[in-house]
Amino acid sequence: MKQAVFVAPRRVEVHDVPEPRRAAQEVLVSVGACGICTWEQRVFRGVRPEYPLLGGHEVGAVVLDAPPSTGLRSGEVVAVSLLPRCGDCPFCRAGRSNLCSYAKSAGPWRQPQGPKGMSDLLVVPHVDVFPVGPAATCQDAALVEPTACVVHSLDRSGCRPGDLLAVFGLGFTGALHLAAARARGLRTVGVATARDADGRAPVEADVVVEPDGRDPARSIRDAVGSEVAAAVVTRGGIASIEAALEVVGLGGQVVLFESVAPSVPLDLNLPRLRSGEIMLTGSVSHTREDFAAAAALVASGAVPTEGLVGRAFDLADAQQAMLHAVTHPGRRTMVLPRPR
Repeated sequence: MKQAVFVAPRRVEVHDVPEPRRAAQEVLVSVGACGICTWEQRVFRGVRPEYPLLGGHEVGAVVLDAPPSTGLRSGEVVAVSLLPRCGDCPFCRAGRSNLCSYAKSAGPWRQPQGPKGMSDLLVVPHVDVFPVGPAATCQDAALVEPTACVVHSLDRSGCRPGDLLAVFGLGFTGALHLAAARARGLRTVGVATARDADGRAPVEADVVVEPDGRDPARSIRDAVGSEVAAAVVTRGGIASIEAALEVVGLGGQVVLFESVAPSVPLDLNLPRLRSGEIMLTGSVSHTREDFAAAAALVASGAVPTEGLVGRAFDLADAQQAMLHAVTHPGRRTMVLPRPR
């Protein structure tokens, strides 16, 4: 079978490798689509020199063979979670498997070569395979993984139906946040950032705030007539974080979803954070429960998958797919090992 390997900065090769064999409690799937995440993009650009890497972790696939006890059917379209979880560390036992203590350590849980999503075939534990309904395509299913990260982020925000949520950044993950938030019954404010000029996704929000040269927090207040219950930062770096901390109301949460550079100074209004009990927190990856919730969202049609997917490339053209992904960040670029 074919498998894409990141071998050096800006260099991906497609190798012939033996087909995997399914163990007793595993599922054999044919990978129909694999989204290219910002992690793979950073490896490709040399920002994270993790070579060789068998990249790809946003996978939509078709079941080829599964244990009868799983209820999975041959030919069924599924999303596949490739995040390693040991299931036994304190975080996994506490339901926070996204922080698994052993996911990147030596031992039976480690995946030293990467998740391998850019492959023709995969074998995965049956608990990591999630049906997405009869109407979904593999490209739809490949959006379950990033949607799971968004589900986790929204949980971290503490928002309840009717609350007003501001989402900073109108790229791919910003659009996913807005769609998932609306599905939860939240009112939404999409806040455009300077970076959105380089790659903007189609978004649906109750209010969209464009950069106008003023303080972003003031622009948001003027647009919605109030502060917001919570904010999620998907783009814009320090400027977005500082504006989010100023626009959330008493008891509000600011969720840092965007990967930011280390040791960047942040101007905090500490008296306001203390007296208003305002919290700045992070959100990383997803739990298995988040993944199941995301699969249900995609199956329901609540996530507008068609507008979030850009170009798709055959696995043989993985190099061109990566070059396209790093220059077109507004929509998800897909690699199609076995198109379905």
